[in-house]
Amino acid sequence: MLTDRPQSYGWLTIALHWISALLIPAVFGIGFYMVDLSYYDEGYHTLPALHVSLGLLVGFLTLVRIVWRLGQKGNPKALPEHGFWIRLASSSMKYAFYVMIVVMIVTGYLINTAKGDPALFFDWFGIPATWQLGPDGVDLAGEIHNIVGWLIIILAGLHAAAGLLHHFVIRDRTLKRMLRPDRTES
Repeated sequence: MLTDRPQSYGWLTIALHWISALLIPAVFGIGFYMVDLSYYDEGYHTLPALHVSLGLLVGFLTLVRIVWRLGQKGNPKALPEHGFWIRLASSSMKYAFYVMIVVMIVTGYLINTAKGDPALFFDWFGIPATWQLGPDGVDLAGEIHNIVGWLIIILAGLHAAAGLLHHFVIRDRTLKRMLRPDRTES
């Protein structure tokens, strides 16, 4: 079951969700760690490239998720027991993630290409610098990148907590739907 259905997510949606769930904290952790490194730390010379490459991967996977979701005819519906506020919180969180990830990719790209160099994806290819910011613009992009990064991590923590709350306290199928497709559907 690759595609989504009204009551269940398909394998592609599930895989994209969990790969992103692993990559986003990894990219954040690398970024958080590397900002305080000195020139003589080994990571100073390797971690920025890894941070950029993984960030571009998150951006690509997010684009795939958005296109995939828009192309699905059977997007899973909210569970019948979920009221208005749960549905609103769920959809708001999803769109907030998408918007913040796009902001992170754009600001990260602008920071990385500020000197005119391309944003490299694992040294396989580069995304050329198309618009260069001045020093003040780079500083602003850096601040936005930092703040939105923290907001994503906080939102991811709330998202994970909500999934666990639904599974262990409310005891509905919310988390189970993101673990495997429901084979009982036609």
